[in-house]
Amino acid sequence: MSLTLVFRIQAVLFGLFGLGALLAPAAMMGSFNFEAGRSTADLLQGLSLMLLAMSYISWQMPNWAGDNLKTVGMFYAVWHVLYVILSGWQVSTGAFPGGLENILNQVGPDVVLAILFFWKSR
Repeated sequence: MSLTLVFRIQAVLFGLFGLGALLAPAAMMGSFNFEAGRSTADLLQGLSLMLLAMSYISWQMPNWAGDNLKTVGMFYAVWHVLYVILSGWQVSTGAFPGGLENILNQVGPDVVLAILFFWKSR
């Protein structure tokens, strides 16, 4: 597995979450055991554009960064660790629904991507 492939995997995940948030925000929130009111769904749709942009950036980054790809990969590794920390704090304070399924859905992809980015960027 190459670092380029890790970037592409991240791009696909961002794209899937972005499309889900854009096209079916209430269903997306429901999959994480949140009730989505109209304003929450509207907010998630707005954030979906950021996710779709991050998907494109992640897909193109191997082409753009060239010899500096490992530096960018290390940045993404740290970024995913920060998401894991934030998610853990949200679960511990009750801001995010707990339960093993929700924790795995929220933290799992970030843990895997952080490990892959650290491993392939060293």
